Amino acid sequence: MPAANEIERENGPVSKRAAREALDRVINSSAFENAGRLQAFLSYVVDESLADRGNLIAGKTIAEDVYEREPDDGGNSIVRVDAGRLRRKLAEYYDDEGASDPIRIHVDSGGYAPRFELFSPGVSTDKTLEAETDQSPPPTIPSRRAGDLIGLLILAGLAAFALILWYSRAGDAPQKPFTDLSATPSNAVATRTALAEKSVATLQAANLAEKASELLFPIADANHQKLATAIYREAIAVDPSFSGGYAGAAHSLGTLALISPDADLAAELLSEGSEMAKKAIDLDPLSGWSHSAAAWIAFAGRDYDTALEASRRAVSLSPTDGQVLDFSSVIAAMTGHFEEALLLADPERPRNSGGRHPAYLNMYGVANYHIGQHARAIVSFDNAVRMGGPVSELTLMYKAAAQQAAGRTSDARDLLDELQETWPAFRPGPVVKRFYQNSEDAGQLLSDLAAAGWSMEP
Repeated sequence: MPAANEIERENGPVSKRAAREALDRVINSSAFENAGRLQAFLSYVVDESLADRGNLIAGKTIAEDVYEREPDDGGNSIVRVDAGRLRRKLAEYYDDEGASDPIRIHVDSGGYAPRFELFSPGVSTDKTLEAETDQSPPPTIPSRRAGDLIGLLILAGLAAFALILWYSRAGDAPQKPFTDLSATPSNAVATRTALAEKSVATLQAANLAEKASELLFPIADANHQKLATAIYREAIAVDPSFSGGYAGAAHSLGTLALISPDADLAAELLSEGSEMAKKAIDLDPLSGWSHSAAAWIAFAGRDYDTALEASRRAVSLSPTDGQVLDFSSVIAAMTGHFEEALLLADPERPRNSGGRHPAYLNMYGVANYHIGQHARAIVSFDNAVRMGGPVSELTLMYKAAAQQAAGRTSDARDLLDELQETWPAFRPGPVVKRFYQNSEDAGQLLSDLAAAGWSMEP
């Protein structure tokens, strides 16, 4: 009988830790870098299987829990399409950077529960760890029917070709609901080559800025923001002509100004951040990241009209830049433009996050909370955790508020207990009031927290 941390299969137990490590390798790979929906899909089915609920995985549960869609509202169709994309993406990964992975994950046709394969490079093996599922493996087709099967496949292919030809001639070809940037060739190598051709210093500065960008979220972590600022300063010292260093520093300095309780220090940080943002725009006026820096400094300085204008300009210049979209969604939500924040943080929106953790799922949850979609907000926060997004006291705070607004007071109180235990010094009132433009929006959040049992005393 397997231990609690093992998966029992015909060829013996395999640790759940090893299976989870196999998942982490896949979703953190370059093949899945911009495939947010597929990362969420695979993470969900593996999590369910490791929790011994593999037999409950179905298109309906995936549509509801991962995509927040009702099965009869197109949810099942999206799941079927994404299952095919996931199988192709997994095959692509294991043919390339995952070729030497000791455990391979498969999602076979006919079901959605994962199958874990023990694999040794160069050694043929049929050992698998099949996750339990209510879908039986497809039956083997007798060889005497092979001719019939080939004929059916040919007819199906001809029918599909005719349908595509008809749509193209009618000018009404079906549209994909989501543009996955990972489907296009990565330009990472070309970008780095171009930077190196300018100078090795520029490439080094870009590498430093990339590392610092991982620290910009969660926003409430002052130590991370200080470390990010230090790394951006180093990038500027390495190459003073690299705009990304100045733009990144403006973002971290603006955040430090927002969360600082010292008004004089906040003013100094804003002044320096403003100079950094201006320098970034001077060096690269067509970069959305440069204009995002100006927007964030304006927001931190409570110049909300300027912040919105600059933020929208940043998105128009760099519509798929994950960093730009993340900060723009924060500005939209905190100024009361919740529908705009939803569009910016929509998980189905094309974005290039450069391998960074998905901050947009938290903002999608915040926007849904404020428009009254509380169940959807809770799912989004859960997805953020599942996909390795930045988790902080703000995540627990918003999720608790959403649970309370949804009438789940017991769950909300459990989250607040966890919040107080993990971050005992955290006080939501001052933080919330610094971020929101409208006192009514801040009041809505604080009221739900108070109803769940949070004491608002200093």
